[in-house]
Amino acid sequence: MEKVSAACAMDWSIKLEKSLRSKNPVRAVETILETGEKLEQWSKEPKPSIAVYSLFDLIPEEDRLFSNTILLRLVDAFCFGDKLVKLAVVRVFMSVFKLSRGKNKSECATWFLSKARVHNHLEMIKRVKNVYDKGDSEAKALALILFGCWRDFASEFAPVRYLIFTSMVSSHDLEVRSSLFAAACFFEVVDDFALVVLGMLNDMVKFPGLMPKTRLAAVRVFAKMGCSHAIANRA
Repeated sequence: MEKVSAACAMDWSIKLEKSLRSKNPVRAVETILETGEKLEQWSKEPKPSIAVYSLFDLIPEEDRLFSNTILLRLVDAFCFGDKLVKLAVVRVFMSVFKLSRGKNKSECATWFLSKARVHNHLEMIKRVKNVYDKGDSEAKALALILFGCWRDFASEFAPVRYLIFTSMVSSHDLEVRSSLFAAACFFEVVDDFALVVLGMLNDMVKFPGLMPKTRLAAVRVFAKMGCSHAIANRA
């Protein structure tokens, strides 16, 4: 029987760690992207059965430990890596996040980047928030994209919500567009968040100095709000 991803996770984690410690940014980027492809495949596989755990000499839930270790190493790479490394990490999380599209509520509760699967989610949020707090506008924009990809747990963290609100009124268009992406992601799991953002979007699209790309991004966010009773009344 071909090895399932859960049985390969430890090797993936070790390879990623070695590449990141090598201080070779090219090698680091290559390994990060390779790891991303493996995580995509892993996220498509069903949870291993007891028989599968036994077949590959795995302890039940051991795979969760390694998946969380890999995610945290990717976050550390984002925090301490250069621009190319940061972009590679964001690309990985974006690719995995896109696989959640089309899943029902039950499936989303246990998917790869769900709160139930990512046990060290608070640590991940804190480390990326530190990059946002200390970084330039580009670093802030990339951090916001990660928060959007982590909507299932980041949306519950009040400081992250505040960052999105403040970034929506930033003077840097890249940061604004990234905050709109994060906001649109949060809408899918938090209804009251959309109510707060609705008024901000209304003012944003009317602002004459807004860049066309940013205005278009803001308009597109409206379409992702849904139409709950509260939102309809507010509109």
